[in-house]
Amino acid sequence: MPTALLLPLFAITALLALTIAGILLVTGHAAPQLAAHLAFALGILPLVLAAMGYFIPVLTRSGGTGTVAAWLPILALGGGILAVFSFANDFSARGFGLAATFAGVAALGLGGWALNRVRRMLGPRHRGLDWYLAALGFLLLAMLAILLMPLFPAQRNALRLFHLHANLLGFVGLTALGTLQVLLPTCIGQPDPGALPRLRRDIKWGATGTLLIAVGTATGLPRSGSMAWPALALLGAAIYCGVILRMLIAWRSGFGRALVQAHGAGPSLASAALGLLGITILGVAHGFGWLPARPAVAGFVIAFLLPLVSGAAGHLLPTWFRPGAQTPWHQVLRNRLCRWGGVRGMALLLAGLLITGIA
Repeated sequence: MPTALLLPLFAITALLALTIAGILLVTGHAAPQLAAHLAFALGILPLVLAAMGYFIPVLTRSGGTGTVAAWLPILALGGGILAVFSFANDFSARGFGLAATFAGVAALGLGGWALNRVRRMLGPRHRGLDWYLAALGFLLLAMLAILLMPLFPAQRNALRLFHLHANLLGFVGLTALGTLQVLLPTCIGQPDPGALPRLRRDIKWGATGTLLIAVGTATGLPRSGSMAWPALALLGAAIYCGVILRMLIAWRSGFGRALVQAHGAGPSLASAALGLLGITILGVAHGFGWLPARPAVAGFVIAFLLPLVSGAAGHLLPTWFRPGAQTPWHQVLRNRLCRWGGVRGMALLLAGLLITGIA
């Protein structure tokens, strides 16, 4: 079962899950944990793993995906369904553990499959692959935190915060940053000569910033009475934001007005990058207990994930529907899907940041 056949289904599922989760978070008709896992475990996780399975053969110049990469996102989807059901039903620790195991096995399998491709390839690997491997590593750490919760009940809140930040900024954030630097120039139709040097240089800073934020927020809870760990998280946020800012400054210099057009996938992706920057700054406040969970998660979904997924899907769905040589059919459908993409992306960005900031 080729991954390209599953990607349209996962993309549509993710958009629906994100939209429903955003509505539930804003209206308060569901617990933040349930809405968050509807968005991430059921929507984003399978889509990101399937997208990795699609892009890794391109990055390693190694041909088709095969069956392994196609079935792993389905395994993750099963874990997502189980996680959402557990939150909606009985908060079963066994259900959460099994869901985390499914996701962890999918991440481990995809990482091993990618490394096997790297070993067999000729020439140097594309540096975007390093971001994918780092993201999968953070996903594994986030799932490990779930499995440790029943064993260390006194540390449950710390493990929950580590899981949250390793998942959102590590798995989702690093995947997005690694992909955007290649995808946005493709959407705009202009080269970005600085993309590969940035990917090579900034992966260590992105991963370090994520780890500092996750550890700092998990161990720097207000009741601890220590300022060392909050300072660690703030340092991590500064490093992580620096990575995003370098990318945005390079885009502004290289692409200019192409980023602020009314239509197209590129402006929507640029809005998503701005959303990730803003939510990273505001999200540290949530980790310290200064910002409630509901608006922080709602902002991440609305200001970052919705413009990211809608922009990327608008550009890539025609290729996923009909792989192969690009034809006028592809361009017509792409134009329709990306119509008002810039306006939609900016509206989602502003709405998400406003919801997060005023709550």
